[in-house]
Amino acid sequence: MKNMRSRTSTLCAAVILLAACACGKEGDAGFSTEEFAPNTGANEIVNDVYVRNAFIIGGPAGEPLPPGSGVPLYVTLVNQRTEPDRLVSVSASPTFEGFRVRGGGLDLPVRQPVGGDVNPQALLTGSTGDLRSGTYLPVSFRFQDAGTVRVQVPVLPPSQWRATYSPWPSPGS
Repeated sequence: MKNMRSRTSTLCAAVILLAACACGKEGDAGFSTEEFAPNTGANEIVNDVYVRNAFIIGGPAGEPLPPGSGVPLYVTLVNQRTEPDRLVSVSASPTFEGFRVRGGGLDLPVRQPVGGDVNPQALLTGSTGDLRSGTYLPVSFRFQDAGTVRVQVPVLPPSQWRATYSPWPSPGS
């Protein structure tokens, strides 16, 4: 019985810690005062690195993006490892030929969320066919130390709360 209480306490503490990391900035009262979009994205874990609310903004509903297009990818990453890590690449091959990661790679400090705002963390480039919103795209996230995880990421239209999200920065800006 004592062992079960210990496991339950540990599980509750882990859930609270993860929820706190996902909430963003905390106010003095100890709870989030920021508004966040609903979690309609993909979620996965690889070796204690959490991929949360990953989604792609595609074209308007019913209108496919033409071949050669690029699409922004938004995600929150939380490193629960004991050492920093780094997102070094994303891949959606064969649907996209290439990618760019913000800053050439995203540093993931220990227990601090990265991303999760209105700016894309990556850009998938060179689509090889028509891409429609409302579909899912298999995307691989490769981390320097944690390894690689493949996630089915939703392609969402640029409407509702996503209408105010930033596109990928243009060259020279």
